[in-house]
Amino acid sequence: MKLLHKIFLALSLFIITSFSADTTVYVCDSSTSVAYHQSKLCRGLKACTHTIIAVTQTKAINTYGKRACKICY
Repeated sequence: MKLLHKIFLALSLFIITSFSADTTVYVCDSSTSVAYHQSKLCRGLKACTHTIIAVTQTKAINTYGKRACKICY
């Protein structure tokens, strides 16, 4: 019973941290780019001639005004 309780607590903690942690995404630091990407290797970023920056998904949406890439999401 104690083992089951420990497993339940560990699983609960994992689920809570998975949903509360903001995902890192990649953005071309250009005023003309429109999307954020799951990976720096996404072909949607190949045309980027500016710096590719890592930001949280929330920041990509709220601060940079980006949407999800149609290729990698």
